[in-house]
Amino acid sequence: MKKLILFLFIFMYAGKNFSYSEGLKEQGIFIGVGRAALEKKQDYRIAPVGLRLGFDLKPVIEKIKFRKEPLLKVKGLLEFVLEPYLAYIYSPQDNFECGCGLLFKYGYRMGKFLPFIDAGSGFQYTTQHTNEEATQWCFQVQGGAGFYYFFKKNEAISFEYRFRHFSNASTKEPNKGIDTHNLLVGLSCFF
Repeated sequence: MKKLILFLFIFMYAGKNFSYSEGLKEQGIFIGVGRAALEKKQDYRIAPVGLRLGFDLKPVIEKIKFRKEPLLKVKGLLEFVLEPYLAYIYSPQDNFECGCGLLFKYGYRMGKFLPFIDAGSGFQYTTQHTNEEATQWCFQVQGGAGFYYFFKKNEAISFEYRFRHFSNASTKEPNKGIDTHNLLVGLSCFF
């Protein structure tokens, strides 16, 4: 946890002119449903709810210079996204999971729409015992695609499909992993 806080502190304050107001690009919430097949139990089904905090990566990337020019100029949205969440597990038994996704998101606005892709990692704790996982602390790898629809200048609703694999990273056997397919709906404000 200390390493995560340190990383976020360094990220948010990298460079002399990089301030918090420049860094925070998006604040939002999301809800959804997810499903995964389990070998010896009914399907793993979840209903997540969480926060979405998007930090603009463009000022950081453009400060990296090559021959006095920015190494990379980015058009569109490029964010580091922090997604703390809770999820109700309603199958195979009533349980819960909680965790935090750490993602990179790229999108390009076209009028009222902003299609995007995202990918990343994260960690979670689940109270659901399965034959696929020996531990309840797991690591995530996830990626998805979706779009924002801007109903106001800086406010948008989002729709996304996201694939998420979680496992204990071979810290204990069994470690087959669980693959969930998720549909997420969100509401975000951009700055």
